[in-house]
Amino acid sequence: MRRLGFWSILLLALSIQIALAQPLPPGTVQIVVNRDEVNVRIAPALGAEIAGFVNAGWTALANGRSPDSQWLRIDFNGQEAWIGIVVVSVLSGDTNALPVADPRTIPYGGFESPRSGTTSATSAIIGRLADSGVRLRAGPSTAYPVLANPLRYTEFPLLGRTRSNGWLQVNFNGTLGWVTASWVTIVSGGSIVDLPIDGVVASAPPASADTLENYVGTLRFMLDRLNIAQASLDSIRGTWTTVALGDKAPCQNFPARPTDINIAQPLLAAFYQTLEPLRLDFDAAMAQVRLAIDLWIEACGFPSPPDGVVGRATVQGALNAIQIADGLFASLRERLSALLPSTEIGADECLFTYQDQFDILKVISLGNVTLDSLNSRKRVTGYCFDATAGAAIRVEFLQIRGNISALVAVSPFNNPTQFLGVGRSSPGQALLTVGPILIPQNGRYLLIISDTETNRTERLQGDYAVLLTNIAGQTIINPGLGLDPNTGQVVVNPPVTPQPGLISTPSVFGTPTASSFATCPGLSLVCADFTSCEQALACQQAGQFLLDSDRDGIPCDGVICVQNGATADSRGR
Repeated sequence: MRRLGFWSILLLALSIQIALAQPLPPGTVQIVVNRDEVNVRIAPALGAEIAGFVNAGWTALANGRSPDSQWLRIDFNGQEAWIGIVVVSVLSGDTNALPVADPRTIPYGGFESPRSGTTSATSAIIGRLADSGVRLRAGPSTAYPVLANPLRYTEFPLLGRTRSNGWLQVNFNGTLGWVTASWVTIVSGGSIVDLPIDGVVASAPPASADTLENYVGTLRFMLDRLNIAQASLDSIRGTWTTVALGDKAPCQNFPARPTDINIAQPLLAAFYQTLEPLRLDFDAAMAQVRLAIDLWIEACGFPSPPDGVVGRATVQGALNAIQIADGLFASLRERLSALLPSTEIGADECLFTYQDQFDILKVISLGNVTLDSLNSRKRVTGYCFDATAGAAIRVEFLQIRGNISALVAVSPFNNPTQFLGVGRSSPGQALLTVGPILIPQNGRYLLIISDTETNRTERLQGDYAVLLTNIAGQTIINPGLGLDPNTGQVVVNPPVTPQPGLISTPSVFGTPTASSFATCPGLSLVCADFTSCEQALACQQAGQFLLDSDRDGIPCDGVICVQNGATADSRGR
């Protein structure tokens, strides 16, 4: 008989060994810095955070290059960092042969060989976090997006390291990522020097809000880059304007040459119609700025004519480039500003993005009632809430007034089409209950409420209340939301557990049982108005919880519904 478990374990071990056998190519290009006070940055862009400074004569091995080949990746004080190619001289090797990378848009190793993402790989070497607040990142640098935030004393298998041992690759709950080595204590299995440099390959690149480098975040980054490049454009405009007027301009302190934008291919593919025109115009604008700067650098490299005036053709070419860049800058700034949210996100708000749209949603918490409305201009709305793994969320939608045909749906915030629970109200139904919805993992979730009526003859208008409750481990027989028949105000009822010997009770989540198929004749009725216990139960289910004054789960107890007495009431019916 084939031992499937044995073969599965063996194949898993084999897959890990194959992954270990795919190291990233080591740095083969030796460089030397050719001037003093050179910035080393954590990302390949002017304006990116500075990792440190180096002076002329400092040498390093480059192991990667930016997509525009204007930056080289190096190991700097134990962390991956970047240095501009214009401030270094190549001592040996070919920079064009280096792998292309950009920590702002791709996981470490690239999409074809990601060193972060999903994984089942394990290791005998176990590490433990000494403190909380450590971020799991998509690569060995603070420039990479955050994948998770492991808690204090978390233990995980160690799978790789950087060449300088400054960062460690770990498997945190199935997510392959990188943490700073100084925060990790080896628990068992050996030493970090036994780990492979650059670690193992993930089964797929990371898929989280941060590593997908969400659409809105990319737009903001592009606008930030545009504002940084504005200084270079203004500076070179001033230079060429001075020259065009017949004056001399200083040949020193040339403006920084702005680089093109690089957008991850998966993100670019997902939002191609919006991002590709922006990318093309952005790169064209930066190219014009670089052209104007390069023309001035070239002019300064030759002796000036006797009259000190640069050739008219050169001046005109530079001014044309500046004019084109001005137009592109203005257009890009206008388009990006229109696409970005116009308001800051508050502490009780969250930014939800889907396809090429976004909205700022309200953060709601479990156990608190949220009041809102739908109308012809707002047929759908959403909320975000946080929940922990194992929670059983009951969602209650109570229509206070109006004509909403409600649809309620819950899904993970970063995967809104993976619905965990969906409910639809029937005509005339005031209370809609969805759940229990089992929460698969800690995180943020999305609650969507919409009107589903497509053939309306009257205008949509309705007020409602929403309540989310974690009912894990509880047996609840009455909903939490109701309306006070006297004031019309929303009331919240405490959970009630059933008592032995009671009959004709609603089921756990508001669906009628076999003994309660009656409909509620009206939410304004009192106990004396009902003709059967089933009617009272139906009205209790629909939200008239004041019928159960003693909170024992039985409405009109002793009037129309009695304990241990089937459906007979105190009046002998």
